[in-house]
Amino acid sequence: MKAIVKVEHQRIIFSKYKQENFKKAAELSTQYGVDIAILLFSPQGNVVYSFGSPSVDSIITRFLGENRRLDALHRELRWLEKQVKAEKERGKALDVARKKWEDYINGLGWEELLKVIGKLEGLKRNAHSELQKKDVVAASASASCSFLISGANYGPPAEEIDDEITNTYRSR
Repeated sequence: MKAIVKVEHQRIIFSKYKQENFKKAAELSTQYGVDIAILLFSPQGNVVYSFGSPSVDSIITRFLGENRRLDALHRELRWLEKQVKAEKERGKALDVARKKWEDYINGLGWEELLKVIGKLEGLKRNAHSELQKKDVVAASASASCSFLISGANYGPPAEEIDDEITNTYRSR
């Protein structure tokens, strides 16, 4: 296919192919039930010819609506990617806190560990009680307990723990 150099020939051939393209578009729409729109600009660019089934306006409106939905999906994707990044950072912070907690626990003696266990069980009972107040079912409340610890002190000070808890565990 070669470019047509003479302007008069361009006009004649453009007019012929314009009609053929519009006819073919109408056939496609009728035979296959598709919506179709064609916009043609004259060789000089000063006239626009269009064909649309059902109409050019309805197809352009639908196309722009699709783009708006795509834009909304892209915005949501970017937001979700930020959430994933934030959760990864949170996971790293939790790993650091868990390591500090493990170091703290590993540094405790037997009596201090018993006090910590008592405090944790009390905390677990309080959490379970709060969940019941809010009608939340805690399926694994007795199986596991996770803690988010922040600040410099990663465990309860032994001085604040009641001696009765220690005595309770000693008697077992």
